[in-house]
Amino acid sequence: MNSRSDNQCSCASTLRRRLIRAGAKRSFLSVVMLSLSALLAGPAWAATHWVDATAASASPGTGCGINAGYTTIQAAVNAASPGDTINVCAGAYAENVSIPVASLTLNGAQAGNPVAGRTFAVAESTVTGTITIQAANVTIDGFSLTNPGQSTGILIKTAGNNASIINDIINGIGGVSFSGNTQAIYLENGPDNVSVVGNRIQGVEGVLTSNGAIFIGDSTASNPSLNILIEGNSISDIHSVSRGAYGIHINNGASTAPSATGFTTVTIRNNTIDNLIGGGWAHAIGLEGDTPGVLVVGNSISNLVDLTPTILGQDAIAVWFEDNPSFGTATVNDNNFDVTIAAYGIAVHPAIVGTGTVDGTCNWWGDANGPGPVGPGLGARVSARVNFTPWLTAPAPVGACIGGVPSTAGKVTGGGQIPGSDPIFSPLGDLLSVPALLPSLANPNEKATFGFVVRCCPATGNLEYNDHETGVRIKAQSIDALVISNGGCGPNTHATFTGTASVIRSTGTTTEPFTVEVDDCGEPGTADTFSIRTTTYSNGPRTLVGGNIQIHR
Repeated sequence: MNSRSDNQCSCASTLRRRLIRAGAKRSFLSVVMLSLSALLAGPAWAATHWVDATAASASPGTGCGINAGYTTIQAAVNAASPGDTINVCAGAYAENVSIPVASLTLNGAQAGNPVAGRTFAVAESTVTGTITIQAANVTIDGFSLTNPGQSTGILIKTAGNNASIINDIINGIGGVSFSGNTQAIYLENGPDNVSVVGNRIQGVEGVLTSNGAIFIGDSTASNPSLNILIEGNSISDIHSVSRGAYGIHINNGASTAPSATGFTTVTIRNNTIDNLIGGGWAHAIGLEGDTPGVLVVGNSISNLVDLTPTILGQDAIAVWFEDNPSFGTATVNDNNFDVTIAAYGIAVHPAIVGTGTVDGTCNWWGDANGPGPVGPGLGARVSARVNFTPWLTAPAPVGACIGGVPSTAGKVTGGGQIPGSDPIFSPLGDLLSVPALLPSLANPNEKATFGFVVRCCPATGNLEYNDHETGVRIKAQSIDALVISNGGCGPNTHATFTGTASVIRSTGTTTEPFTVEVDDCGEPGTADTFSIRTTTYSNGPRTLVGGNIQIHR
């Protein structure tokens, strides 16, 4: 082939490559333009809407006062799209609000702020009416809400899956002359994954049943409510004139109707429930429908009054099981039942269908000797079909779960002493020998010191603990019990001892119950652990940074 043919071939090849590159570039630009078109044609960016009674700006507004775009919450909801946020400025809003928009966040003036320290209707977005959630992924955060003369504060319909009700104050639902049932928050007919967290609910009352703070219904429902979380709420002042008063009431699917196949999976954790008065009964936590695997932990319950006691001699009950065939799968632990022996801590209806027993261990029954009258103590009552041993010997979180467990003959020591010798104390209980060391509660780079010698039986000994960084010193006044058990480091390597101590601060001295738990993981003690809890102080478990623990049985 001659040079001209070669040049022609080379030119043709170069031209083809340029055409290919140009085509590729056009294809890339086409893809980019199509993507941009799709974005522009799709949903708009999430918008923020502002509500204020004095709004005077075009929607959606830019802030509070005259800068807001809506004078009512419902107007903002009507204008919203999925994913939007509605900020409701402080003020009074007398309206019922219906939310059919998914993934909507409704922020009150106190959104994100815990209810502690807040005052109802003061510097708050205060709604007088009912908020109804009819779509998924809706959040209600930071409101005050009241609804006198009406039945419900917040209603979550079946479609309201993944609703979050947080940081709200609900005060005044129904009234002493209101003739219907009342409830502050109502999960109707099976919404799933609902969280009711960190709210303060009080003043729910009516002539008939007051379902109280949170009601999960309905008795004839066929749709279960799954993965419900009720946590960190303060519930008080619930009153029914003629029927039942509840803090938390669950009866989804409780009816004997063939269609009533609903049930509820729920965790009820770290709530306080106080001052329930029922003309017929008072149940702080009424598990009156099927609740397989229910978890009731860390709740504090007090002041339950049944004005007309009948069932079991008394129908004021902290945790009650009825129409609940899965009661034997329940875990009810680490709760404080400060209800006196006049009321029940845990009770199972004597005619309930189902097998097994409720795990009612590690609860405080109001008495260090446990529950009565089935139990051995003078604390709140307990019914049959509840396993209540061991129990807490002081209120949670201080108390040790060793109630009803015999003390262990043996000796436990802790300090910086030479192995084989006991720490030395003065006649006044002051530690004289070298202390053991562990990180301070306030600053892990600083040290707390301690020493103790505890023997049994009978249980006697000394303890001194000093957290220098926080200015807290703890000295045992008495030792009540010593229990040696298996631990993470082997047989007889864990010990728990309890008693009463002076808790000394610069502001004064208080007398408090204490619990110490230790692990002896062998010499030289670098893996040993120590923890201490009183009513007002807690540190650990932490690994020692000096000294050792020794357990002898």
